[in-house]
Amino acid sequence: MARRFSRDCLRIPTASKDVFLHVWLYKPEGDGPFPVVIAGHGLSVTKEAGLGVFGEKWANEAAFASIIFDYRFFGESDGQPRNLAVYSKQLEDYKSVLRWVRERPNEFKNDKIVIMGSATSGINVVNLALNDPGLAGAMMHSPILDGYATITALPFNARLMFWATVDLIKEKLGLAPVFIRAVGRPGEFAFLTTPSSYPGFEQMFSQGSIPFSEAPNLLTPRVVYELLGASARPGLQLNQVLCKTLVVSARDDDCIPIQIARNLVAAAPEKVVYVELPCGHYDVMQGGKGFDDNVKAQISFLQSLLN
Repeated sequence: MARRFSRDCLRIPTASKDVFLHVWLYKPEGDGPFPVVIAGHGLSVTKEAGLGVFGEKWANEAAFASIIFDYRFFGESDGQPRNLAVYSKQLEDYKSVLRWVRERPNEFKNDKIVIMGSATSGINVVNLALNDPGLAGAMMHSPILDGYATITALPFNARLMFWATVDLIKEKLGLAPVFIRAVGRPGEFAFLTTPSSYPGFEQMFSQGSIPFSEAPNLLTPRVVYELLGASARPGLQLNQVLCKTLVVSARDDDCIPIQIARNLVAAAPEKVVYVELPCGHYDVMQGGKGFDDNVKAQISFLQSLLN
């Protein structure tokens, strides 16, 4: 398909002094204001890891602009220390981009703002959909909807919990954080070690300018405690979201048990469009067997919001 969009690199301020988010702004051809998608990746993953193609698809096939951003502490965004994984800060980053968009009604349609998240960022997307009445829609693929249910469904990792506890204690004492590998192969010590995770990250990063072998591949294990907390269980209130919501889940996901999504969306039939694809967690990304159907579902959802 011919290129019918533009992409600019921008820096968007956050509520924290001198902390800016690095974003890619995609716009379809023509004059604005445009409907817009605001998209963040999963936890420690950067926009370089395969999110750009979605911005292209949304512009070309649905005439949506999009803002794809790196969370603070990661990628090209500001923030120290680097590779600090904090859900509450990532939620603030979504809100910062939302605020920036709403301050520009000549560029973006304020009644057509959609938030989008991948994997772990599903938690923040649902939290926003529950609390922001100005959103037109929310989209997620391979999302975590309930952090506690997800973590406790996986085999207990004593070493991970030990370092998560040490990291949390060091945070309380004002000491430097602990870092562990974000992704490893089965049998290695890392936050994610399912069979699909390492090759999945390699595939995602192959879409950008930095191969996964050169990426930091680090995060702070204290994030486990955030995932186990009450604020990481927004999916339990999925039937109360304030906007139409698309959930694309992977039937053969080895990171997030599929039954969690099935149970939660079943309780919200009037609020949620649910698409379950016969693929693995990372297959919803470019190069995976579920990518085309994932994009098709997203484009259909976005177009439905324009009617």
